[in-house]
Amino acid sequence: MLAVKPAAITCALLASLLFSGCTSLTRNSDAAPVSADTLLPAYYWTLEQATDRYGDHNQDLFGGDTEPLQLRFKDNMLNVSGTCNRLSGPYNIKRNNLVAGNLMQTMMACEQQLMHREAGIKTYLNSPLEMTLEAHPHTPRLTLTSDEGGKLVLVGNATPETRYGNQGETLFMEVQAQTVACSHPLIPDYQCLQVRELTYDAQGRQTSNSDWTMLYQGIEGFNHQPGTRNVLRLQRFVVANPRADQPGIAYVLDTVIETVRVID
Repeated sequence: MLAVKPAAITCALLASLLFSGCTSLTRNSDAAPVSADTLLPAYYWTLEQATDRYGDHNQDLFGGDTEPLQLRFKDNMLNVSGTCNRLSGPYNIKRNNLVAGNLMQTMMACEQQLMHREAGIKTYLNSPLEMTLEAHPHTPRLTLTSDEGGKLVLVGNATPETRYGNQGETLFMEVQAQTVACSHPLIPDYQCLQVRELTYDAQGRQTSNSDWTMLYQGIEGFNHQPGTRNVLRLQRFVVANPRADQPGIAYVLDTVIETVRVID
């Protein structure tokens, strides 16, 4: 088990890691350490700092016009995004080391800066990385170090599963190209998405769809572009104890399945 650095978490992970039910965080906490197996999958880990083997800033991991480099640990798989190609493969934690297995990837060609990002993160992941976790509930940090690659410092952002406290339900939703004016109880002049749920069989063929309806809330991670119809794979989460102005259901984008530009 990997011990967590001094700011140990004092409540059980996220009711333990996130919610206000946590008591204080102290540098001399007697709480049992949270294992890396528990902590790593609870967050998206976004690159904040990178140095090479000589201690110099590694700009190769920050170049290009896209989101920052990010690691995700889920179902014993390591997923890397923010590179030219998405990388994915198994990982293990051996003592205090993160050991990545063979990484599979898509085969796209991109701008040179993103190719440098991809090559750079592969260099770090090619050898075991010594891990240090600072388990602050709102801004945990993961430091990965090797003699060959250098050092990476990543900041954790809670996954939807962590924030909502449940695994969510997968669904497919079609979103019309245009929004419509709707009577929102709290927001004047609100524009609702027009949506319907789709179902597919095991071969990926659409088998049914629901009636069109108005969605009186946004979809986390999805930016609707007027004139563009989309089919989305979403995760639907129950929101425990929502605020008075908050829906009891949250929709989080997983993948954009289809995008079609509609000509009026």
